[in-house]
Amino acid sequence: MEFQRRLLQVERLLSAEDVQVLAFLCTDLLCRDLSSVASAKELFSMLMEQDLLSEDDWATLTELLHISQRPALVRQLGLGDQGTPVVCKISPYRRLLFELSENITHSDLKSMKFLLYRTLPRYKLQDNMTTLQLFLEMEKEDHLSVDNLHTLEKTLRDLRPDLAGRINNFISQNGLISQETAPSSTYFETQGGSPLNHTSKDEELIPPSYFMCQETSSTPLMEMSLENTVETLTESLQSLSSVEDVESIHGEFRSGHGNWNVEANAPSSTKDLPVYEMKGEKRGICLIINNSKFTDLNPRKGTEVDEMRLIGVFEWLGFTVEIERDRKCSDIKNVLEKMRSRDHSDMDCFACCVLSHGLEGFVYGVDEECVKLREIMEPFSGHRCSSLVGKPKLFFVQACQGTKEQTPVFLQSDGTAASSISNDSWVPKDSIPDDADFLLGMATVPDYASFRDVLKGTWYIQSLCDKLQLLVPQRVDLLSILTEVNNEVSMMTDQRGVKKQMPQPVFSLRKKVIFPIPSGSLPMEQSWKSCPADC
Repeated sequence: MEFQRRLLQVERLLSAEDVQVLAFLCTDLLCRDLSSVASAKELFSMLMEQDLLSEDDWATLTELLHISQRPALVRQLGLGDQGTPVVCKISPYRRLLFELSENITHSDLKSMKFLLYRTLPRYKLQDNMTTLQLFLEMEKEDHLSVDNLHTLEKTLRDLRPDLAGRINNFISQNGLISQETAPSSTYFETQGGSPLNHTSKDEELIPPSYFMCQETSSTPLMEMSLENTVETLTESLQSLSSVEDVESIHGEFRSGHGNWNVEANAPSSTKDLPVYEMKGEKRGICLIINNSKFTDLNPRKGTEVDEMRLIGVFEWLGFTVEIERDRKCSDIKNVLEKMRSRDHSDMDCFACCVLSHGLEGFVYGVDEECVKLREIMEPFSGHRCSSLVGKPKLFFVQACQGTKEQTPVFLQSDGTAASSISNDSWVPKDSIPDDADFLLGMATVPDYASFRDVLKGTWYIQSLCDKLQLLVPQRVDLLSILTEVNNEVSMMTDQRGVKKQMPQPVFSLRKKVIFPIPSGSLPMEQSWKSCPADC
């Protein structure tokens, strides 16, 4: 009876959209059409009939909730380690389709329906059809399967080349052969396994990266494949705003004897890289979203210190600072939508600082509802905010990305009482758009907590402000400044030496961000750095 009660508890916490997602993910697993499943109870009964859900085995449901981005529900129900999704039954193919659906906007979906007008029966392309329902109809009409991703890739090729690139990456990584160029070959034939036993370590549930190309990539430019080079060029061209930008990109990619000659035109040093123009009447708007008082979560004591420091530094840099305090999830989205719709034509760039509790890929509103990082950044992508096209969009997020605490490789502690150190996690994924000119500075790497001194603010924000004040007058570019922040924060620890933190910037910048040297006096220095509680 207790088992059934827990399942009813899960159902009460799931929306109709959540049930649709879970049913979609289970389509291959249960080998049946689940589009008519109307309730979670019905789906749970099917899983129990197949011995995929029982009182002693919650693995399948746990995986489904992780993939559908409900890790908080996993934690609330005590279904496992919320920070580490388990590998179970859901195929990589089904996970790919779900990830694509999460990145397809309402406008994209309308365009896809138009492009598929002659491919699918007209009566099935209803206005209220969701992306997942569209995928199911494509599968029913034999236009989409694990060994036939060509139609979907072709549909997205011009509409969303970033998502088409993900499909091509999936095909190449899993040994699939596109039907456009060769006979079909199924995933399970190629991999030599079935969806029930294909659980190698390489196929673990890895969250989608924030960007297709991250700073941590170690692939030399000259070793990039032709496909990746063309994809990079395509993504860069999408966000160009002037003829000069086109000529700049064109000069970096030339063909020689039928091959891309990237090495010949690579910059000889970082000094040769172009710099974003900073000559506007205004530097830009810096939006600070500061959540301190939550419904049930612990208050974020000390966050007001971060807010004041950010105001001082960004006003010194020439930004117009706007503050939003203690906002619910819906309020945050509304604020971002209003900010997107404003005219940034006279601005050089845009900055947004988010201070809150969080998980990997999320931050929390004060109502403890999740806001995806993608939802924070997507409103400012090129196709949604034309006045910021070609300009840097800078996001700094002070929030945990999990509950794990990093341990030091080398310990040198000189802190005071560790009780003054708190973190910005709650419980325990997602990605942001692959647009150009974005930078996302995260306080910590995925799965791990970040730390906040209740008297002197967070390690990350205080270090960021320190390094901006120190290095902007020296004309140091922003990525180098963030590397300095990485180094400084990585050296911090508490008195016992058990709390460590490693920030992580990810970006799709095409040029260097170098702020003009401010003419005003430096903002008031804080004494946090000299206090051993934080270092």
